[in-house]
Amino acid sequence: MSREVVIAILGAGNGGFAHAADLAIKGFSVNLYEVPEFSESLAAVKKRGGIELRVSGNPGINPGFGRLRIITTDVAEAVVDAGIVIVVVPAFAQRRFAEVCAPFLRDEHLVMLSPGNFGGCLEMWRALQESHSRAQPLLCETECMTYSGFKCGPAEVEVSGYKEGHTLAAFPGRRTGEALERLRPLFPSMKGARNILETGLRNSNTVCHPPIMVLNAGRVEDTDGKFLFYWQGCTQGVGQVIEQIEVERLQIGEALGLNLTPMREVHLQWYAHSGASGDTLPEVLRTNPVYEIDWAPPRLQHRFLTEDIPYGMVPMERMGQYAGVPTPMTSAIIELSCGLLSEDLRRKGRDLGAFGLAGMPIEELERFLDEGQSIA
Repeated sequence: MSREVVIAILGAGNGGFAHAADLAIKGFSVNLYEVPEFSESLAAVKKRGGIELRVSGNPGINPGFGRLRIITTDVAEAVVDAGIVIVVVPAFAQRRFAEVCAPFLRDEHLVMLSPGNFGGCLEMWRALQESHSRAQPLLCETECMTYSGFKCGPAEVEVSGYKEGHTLAAFPGRRTGEALERLRPLFPSMKGARNILETGLRNSNTVCHPPIMVLNAGRVEDTDGKFLFYWQGCTQGVGQVIEQIEVERLQIGEALGLNLTPMREVHLQWYAHSGASGDTLPEVLRTNPVYEIDWAPPRLQHRFLTEDIPYGMVPMERMGQYAGVPTPMTSAIIELSCGLLSEDLRRKGRDLGAFGLAGMPIEELERFLDEGQSIA
């Protein structure tokens, strides 16, 4: 792929800024889109013509100013002449973005969700079907956000981590190799997963964010999040809960025939180049240099619960039920989260039933995810 291929970044939040700035600095032509109701996110970027990327620690990417090709609230303007479309929005916004861009997608497009969470590709696939589009773009998703960082100004983003060896799966899975070939010029260390069920169950946020939030709930409310989320929030006791959730995740993967990598190894694969180390997952979390700027959320009503429970933990709990694997610790964190927010987060959960796949035998589900064939 030549550097002339245009990349459209959909979403102007923390992740969208990081993707757009880094890829522009690396020499790619980048369009940045945000839905009209959040146009204020683009005002300063339009004025400067791009985004300043600042770097903390040693993420392995270069700081600088990423000049953007187009900055717009017109999705057609962003997407039509792009070859690669990267959707970088929270899981609860993926449906909206899928519906917005579906009419403008073509067979030649590659659409990557960063990350997919659980079922992001299926959400995009369903939106294309419902829009009566005949296009068959190459749909794929990553296991987690490629960058770790936050906006530090209206047209600035600070990145402390870049995930080496990030995994990606296409839908259908048989096209994963094709997706990797097109994306490696952008993300050279990216690796393939078996299918989007594997990327959905490899999302580190599901295992780490909710238990730290729930078990530090009083601290969050009392300090408005004025503590380092991982370094100070992942104490020994909290870490023990995380380890038990991790055991449940691995057992679900085994029952589904997926050889899931332990999260400790995943984090070291991502961040060893930045200095991460540790004998256990909690030790890696509370000492990882990448998290030196990761302050806790200022309130409990935050995506660490409102996103990571319905689009991470609830699907994992339901996949446990599907595979016959008990998930007592995962279920306990879900229950406590619902209580803390006075909200039924399970009702919002995105799972196989949301896509008409509930009750499908495991072998048939695997075939559907690998081949993308129509459901009988």
